[in-house]
Amino acid sequence: MASAFMLAAAPTADAEPGNRVAVPPTAVVPHPVTLDTDPATLTYSREARSPWKIEIDRKSNSMIARHEAGAALHIDYDDQLDDRRFPGIAPDTGCGVMEGEFWGSLVPLLYPILDPAEHQIEDVIVAARRDGLRVRMSGGSYEILKPGGGSEPFFMDALFTMDDGRLRAKTSGLHYIMPSKDPRTDVVISTADGTVLDRSYTMASRTGREYINDVREVQVADGRYGNFSFTTDIQRLQIDLNSNKLLNTFELDMDHTFKDQGQKVVNTDITFAADCRR
Repeated sequence: MASAFMLAAAPTADAEPGNRVAVPPTAVVPHPVTLDTDPATLTYSREARSPWKIEIDRKSNSMIARHEAGAALHIDYDDQLDDRRFPGIAPDTGCGVMEGEFWGSLVPLLYPILDPAEHQIEDVIVAARRDGLRVRMSGGSYEILKPGGGSEPFFMDALFTMDDGRLRAKTSGLHYIMPSKDPRTDVVISTADGTVLDRSYTMASRTGREYINDVREVQVADGRYGNFSFTTDIQRLQIDLNSNKLLNTFELDMDHTFKDQGQKVVNTDITFAADCRR
């Protein structure tokens, strides 16, 4: 353990001068250390016997977290200019990385950018613990979306676990969920008053937006990513669909629950199917 800490605390021989440190995927890093400062501050730790192994790609400002049960998370914390990948987290439960086309680049399923022009990820925490993998991305401020919204940063905080063979993600903060619409995705939305809404989206679906208040559960049968569902306390969910052929994804947005209702933190509990092909 001591040698692992020394590795994390001081740059290795191949570290780039000034801001980056290399860490092997299974190294024990018991205390948080800074591995990167540009384009974001990356703070990393990994407990002994954590079931997660983290492969960090210093050139693309990304990493892959692999659970010993097989699920993986592709995490990117910079913009799309270097590798055509927007920041966020793209799970892979066996049917491929959950990322899709979005204006000429790839967007992950969990997308934390609320305003592409002004919002950037500034701080990232990755903590591989025995009880799960925590990833927190923050930056910008609520003021970007709403004048007088506050100077505290936007954040997406997620804890990933494996429960009975299913990948699970408990998230808090504000972020987008970006399912695929190619070839087809069916969505069932349940609200607090018992209303149940059925929606289907394909590449032929027309551009449009829908706002649904007090959503409590969303079930998604995604033709590319597989099935997943989540419970939530969101006060207003926006569904944003664009028929442009540069997009094979659509948006389940949390920004309007803040803009319209003042809700700064949304809690979700996402469960992915054990078999993504069903």
